[in-house]
Amino acid sequence: MEEALRIAIIGDFNFAYNSHNATNLALQHVENVLEQPLNYYWLNEKECCEQGYNYTDNYDGVIIAPGPYRQPFYFNSIIKELLQANVPVLGTGDCFKLLIEAYFSDKGHDLRQEKIISDNLIDGNQFTGIELDKFSAEFSKIYLNRGNIEYSSSRFSVLPQYSEILNEDFEIGARNQYFDPEILKSKNHDFFLFTMFCPQIMSTSDLPHPIFTYFIKNVRRMVDIRNS
Repeated sequence: MEEALRIAIIGDFNFAYNSHNATNLALQHVENVLEQPLNYYWLNEKECCEQGYNYTDNYDGVIIAPGPYRQPFYFNSIIKELLQANVPVLGTGDCFKLLIEAYFSDKGHDLRQEKIISDNLIDGNQFTGIELDKFSAEFSKIYLNRGNIEYSSSRFSVLPQYSEILNEDFEIGARNQYFDPEILKSKNHDFFLFTMFCPQIMSTSDLPHPIFTYFIKNVRRMVDIRNS
């Protein structure tokens, strides 16, 4: 039997949020289809910073769950630390904006003076459909046998000139119908992938969402490399 992979889920779990329950279910879907045991643990953002988690030593993979977050300011240091860690990372939903803010802050932009990314354009805890387009070659393969409609409770607009700057360090895996980036994958990390939409919402027991499957396959690959 395969050894269980240890997955940290960073976020403030709330059973009333569909995206939080769907995160657990999406992992279960992948676990069953790949026959890969998974142990996952929810950690809030304050715990991660104050207890000084060593992600590489303690976990095989890290998911940043959708918000809302009680103390989002912790994510600036969490994201920067994860970019340096040798562990696969998948972020979905609201944390997409936190990644953008952490990235441009690290590049010296004053976010109080420059409105690089909008606030959430979707009201409340509602989900709306978005249409993926402009796929990169990598994500064209991932979505080859899947429709291009996803659902999200968060949509942020990135000013075009800043969207182009992202190309320096991130592959833009897909854009939405408004031409905003929906998938970002780091060019400088073995596996660091963020989506503005919530792929877990569309995952089913028969057809786990390919992005979650892609993430777990990379977690397993990196564990195999470390153990070889």
